[in-house]
Amino acid sequence: MNTQDQDELMADLRRIGLDGSFAAVVMKKESFSAIGIGALVLVLPSSVLMSGIRGGNFSEELLTEGVRQAVAALRRVEPTAVLAESLLSLSRASAGGEAPEQRLGIVVEAIAVLRQVGKPHRLPRAYVALSNVLSEMARHYDALAALDRAADAERDYSDAGALLAIHFGRATIFRGLGLQTEALSELHHADRALSAIEPETSDKLWAKRIRSETMFCLSELGQVEAALAKADAWSATDPEGSLFTPAVVRADLVSRRSGAAAAAEDYLEAAIRAAADISTYSSARFRRRARDRYDSLFARSITALIEARQHASAFAVWELARSGSALLPRDSDAYESALSTGVRDEIEAEASQLVGHARDALATGDRSSLATCQEQADWILFRNDMLGRIPQARAASRELVDAQMADLRRAITPGTLLVSYAAIGEHVYVFSVTSESVVCEQLATPRLELRLLAMSAARECRDLLPTDALDESARRLLAPVGHLIEKATAIVVVPCAELQGLPFHAMHPFRGKAVTYSTRATDLRAGMSREERPLKATSSWTGLGTPSVPYSALPELTYVHEELQAIGAHFRSPNIVLDPGAASPDLLDVAARNDILHIACHAAFEPGAPHLSRLLLADRPVFAFEMALAPLNAAHVVLSACETADAAAHQGGHTQSLASAFLTAGASGVTGSLWPVNDRATARFLTTLYEHRISTGASMSDALGWTRSVFAEETSHPHYWAPFVHIGVQRADR
Repeated sequence: MNTQDQDELMADLRRIGLDGSFAAVVMKKESFSAIGIGALVLVLPSSVLMSGIRGGNFSEELLTEGVRQAVAALRRVEPTAVLAESLLSLSRASAGGEAPEQRLGIVVEAIAVLRQVGKPHRLPRAYVALSNVLSEMARHYDALAALDRAADAERDYSDAGALLAIHFGRATIFRGLGLQTEALSELHHADRALSAIEPETSDKLWAKRIRSETMFCLSELGQVEAALAKADAWSATDPEGSLFTPAVVRADLVSRRSGAAAAAEDYLEAAIRAAADISTYSSARFRRRARDRYDSLFARSITALIEARQHASAFAVWELARSGSALLPRDSDAYESALSTGVRDEIEAEASQLVGHARDALATGDRSSLATCQEQADWILFRNDMLGRIPQARAASRELVDAQMADLRRAITPGTLLVSYAAIGEHVYVFSVTSESVVCEQLATPRLELRLLAMSAARECRDLLPTDALDESARRLLAPVGHLIEKATAIVVVPCAELQGLPFHAMHPFRGKAVTYSTRATDLRAGMSREERPLKATSSWTGLGTPSVPYSALPELTYVHEELQAIGAHFRSPNIVLDPGAASPDLLDVAARNDILHIACHAAFEPGAPHLSRLLLADRPVFAFEMALAPLNAAHVVLSACETADAAAHQGGHTQSLASAFLTAGASGVTGSLWPVNDRATARFLTTLYEHRISTGASMSDALGWTRSVFAEETSHPHYWAPFVHIGVQRADR
């Protein structure tokens, strides 16, 4: 961009007159890599600008947050080149947190604005951005057509940066189409274009990209030795071992030349670096998408390590791949700053507005409206994560990973078995972890078949059907670890996404045992090493009850009074909110610290929009996204309601449910139900559970196992005695 362009953009900013809450940032030429080949001028909220300055960098997440706000403000005034440039910057910065379909719309809008305001010389870079998004969507020929449009415009306006990006974009598409020779030719042109740009703009990012693509092309052409030499030469320039590309290229090359087992150590190194990259993100949204980006690498790494009989290392990689359960600590200074500058108030206002939209969408049942609300909720949670969350890098070396696994095994007490299921490619593997060993077995049943079987088993329990699928699930899933389950008194189950919602505790080998569910094994290190505080009469307990919902036709829960009064009688100073029924402020504004927060009400799980799953309180529903935003002041939460532990699951241990919302809010454990529950039976079950905990000092998982056994003697079908599960802590890596 020349000086005239920059002056015009600054003139646009003065003309539209954004208020003082926004600032224009003139980027240095060598800073292009922060936003790809974006504009020299960024419009950012002052609060975001100060966060970047305080943190010493503008991460993808921070840029996404800032440019999203800027675009929203710029859309409210007349179209300008500043809006178009901001849209293009948003498309690039949000690649890690926004679906390609949404980003495609953003780029198309930018192109339309550039034409409307008469800035055709900026179209080459806009068409490059369009091509990048189309390529992500696997629309390769459309992406090539967009690059042809970019090349036509570049010839008219001589944009050297766009020319570099055009050649590089063609190279990546050609390689994806299996045209590696043509890709190498385009990379040669890209390298020449990079050399032609004045030195201060020839940043290292583009050189790394070209180098990386060249190695992949050589590898895929079968030129293994040449590609290996380039990978090793590149790694030699990286004494800290932080470069990802040469590590994964070397692993793939060794695997191709000598077999997967021979590449096990190289794959382990590449997986460690991929996990370290994921851990640089503060938000669950960006971590989730980064995990998807590395899915193929994690699969290749685990497969190679299993083939090499390195089961402990394979389990370590599976744990590194489970990025979803990290609850990062806050930077207290940054959080206080967010409060003082009103950012937290903005988030609360957005959430409050979304509550109204969500209720309207649920009333109409319109799927499109529900999906929109789900997406808005996810962005609100993203903003909340950005309030001073500190990304904590995961173990970045083999030694640190080994130490982490050793810590986990030391934390597993005698008699405890950890069972983790990993879906890799078409197969499912089961890792059994004790204080003495880590063993991996491949299940004989394919991944898809196990998923369908698990869905059938869950439906049997939900709908009171014969439990054939549950019994068959037990046979297929537990056969390799049956002898270990028999010896164990406590079991931690870490299901993969395909097995989410399957009631393992209802299977015969698990009955009577203390079963805890978790999304990642390493989250349990601190929880296992610290005994759960026994529940006593002096424990602080709050019970919130909403028997009837005036805004719904749901029947009254006639046993809520009996349940809360009977359980509350076991404590010296119970805090019961029941008459009138508990309302949203009673839950969202709980100030006093509680050992247990117990909520009895109607609830609903929303499978297509899990952030809109809700507890139906007296004045209105409280949604899962609201709970995830709330500063919860309770160690454990008991949700005496329907489907509160049912969840939408994604790869990497990312789950969205009412239970996970309370964990995000700060609870170390949640007890909830997997399917709809009967009012009277729930009151009896939970009252018995509390009586056992207080009289024996048992943990929640122990008490659940014992109570299930008692009720299973009365009614054989697990629908009646197995709905409630204990979900363990979600912690950041320490």
